Amino acid sequence: MRYLLYFFRKHYFYFLFLFLEVLSLVLLFNFNEYQNSALSRLSANVAGSVLNLSSDISEYFSLKRTNKILAEDNANLHSYLRDAFYQTDTHSYYHKDTLYKLEYKYISAKVISNSTNKRNNFLMLNKGTLHGIENHSGVIIGNRIVGQIVSVSQHFCWVMSILNKDTKISGKFRKNGQLVNIEWGGGTYRRGEVKEIPKHVVIEKGDTIITSGNSDVFPEGLIIGTIDDYTIAQDENFNNATLLFSTDFNSLSYVEVVIDMMRQEKDALKASFKSSN
Repeated sequence: MRYLLYFFRKHYFYFLFLFLEVLSLVLLFNFNEYQNSALSRLSANVAGSVLNLSSDISEYFSLKRTNKILAEDNANLHSYLRDAFYQTDTHSYYHKDTLYKLEYKYISAKVISNSTNKRNNFLMLNKGTLHGIENHSGVIIGNRIVGQIVSVSQHFCWVMSILNKDTKISGKFRKNGQLVNIEWGGGTYRRGEVKEIPKHVVIEKGDTIITSGNSDVFPEGLIIGTIDDYTIAQDENFNNATLLFSTDFNSLSYVEVVIDMMRQEKDALKASFKSSN
């Protein structure tokens, strides 16, 4: 205590100067309207900047949870869209039935493993049979396609990406409905190949290719990509084109699994047709 008093006595003129300086500033800002207004604006700007920075930091650390919630909400909304329902019959009435029956169900899942730099690329999702996942179901992100489920366990599933030599997608031109086949020839994960384009089809850069709905994997109308380049074959019956995939396979986080609610009925019908032949 004695040393503290000695310190204040030795340097009292510094403390006196600071006290008088603060007192003069208080009097200046309190009794001068312009200075008071300037100080208020400065304080508001500083406080706003600090709060904005704090908000940005909080949002950054909550992005993971936010993305998960958005993905789950998106899957739920997909299940209520009209495209997810199948019109049974507009001219008939059914006991305890409605005009539309649910044809597709969407289940949100997180990508826990992914590759894009191999010849045959796969993804692993954190959902399995316990969550309603079925083998041979399509995997999408928004209105864009990702791949097809090829193996399922209780808690996980294995997805064959479009970036795979065994993947063949049935697509069509959105502008005229002309059917084509989509493959991935390897190389960059951004581009694929459009095969068997009839010679009479006018190809333009930027043409959108969507799913045809002819397969048991993807519903009709999902975006596959856009024409980036094309070649006109002279001695062949079909032309080919390069496709820019709409899906960025290198930044997948949350996806949706498309469950066909009528798959068993379709498979049974196919099996009965084959057995009759």
